[in-house]
Amino acid sequence: MRVALCVKRDIFGVIAARRFLGELGDAAEVDVFCSTKVRPAEDSVPGLRLLSALEREFPIGTLHPATMGEWAGAPESLRPESWLPLPDLRRDGGARCLLDRCPDMVVSMRFSLIFPQRVIDAVPMGILNVHPGPLPRYRGLFAPFWQAALGESRLASSLHIVDAGIDTGPLIAEHSVARDDQRCLLWHIAELYRGGATLAAAAVRAAAAGHPPRGHGQPAGGQYFRMPDATAFDAFERGAMPLVSAVDYLGLLAEALLPPTLCSAVPA
Repeated sequence: MRVALCVKRDIFGVIAARRFLGELGDAAEVDVFCSTKVRPAEDSVPGLRLLSALEREFPIGTLHPATMGEWAGAPESLRPESWLPLPDLRRDGGARCLLDRCPDMVVSMRFSLIFPQRVIDAVPMGILNVHPGPLPRYRGLFAPFWQAALGESRLASSLHIVDAGIDTGPLIAEHSVARDDQRCLLWHIAELYRGGATLAAAAVRAAAAGHPPRGHGQPAGGQYFRMPDATAFDAFERGAMPLVSAVDYLGLLAEALLPPTLCSAVPA
């Protein structure tokens, strides 16, 4: 069985990919693709600018090149510099690059591109997505931020089958974590992707054993969230939880950038 794993080349994409690949084992051959899409709002909203620096620019653009020597001999799938970039999913562009690998199944986690119907139809066992929010209540963008901002006592991520809508496909499973206001938002995001990656790996292992995932329809209702603006970030920082804390962030950097033998020696 051949699987295409679609992620983003940032700290959470690396953490999710490492968890997924570690739990999948040798159940499938995996090609890893990464989206290169950057939203213009990241340059105009201070909170988004900070997050892009913490999630992508500093860990992947600055620190990762300095740690590459630690990964000598590691499988290419674990090394973000080896992931295949997807700038889009156009028929003669990124879609061709993805489908030329003939994946039996696609797993999307922390991926910034919407799969068009022609790509969905071309993947025999379907496309699974880890969405970092409970569905259908938190469809759309920045689901962990909005869950924390709206005072949820538990934050959740969902594994679902991708259909023609956005975060509307049949649900397979949900992972939740208790809100901890002593930890920062970035810590909660990582927890949601770790749990989602575990669910996705289990679904792929089951499919490889002849039991493809069978989701169930989402309940009626729900809400679609968009990227937070400066006002939303101001309100979040006054009343929700810290966006980032030094202790949590150092732990995430170790998890994303150090080989497992060194990462295990770093306190969580």
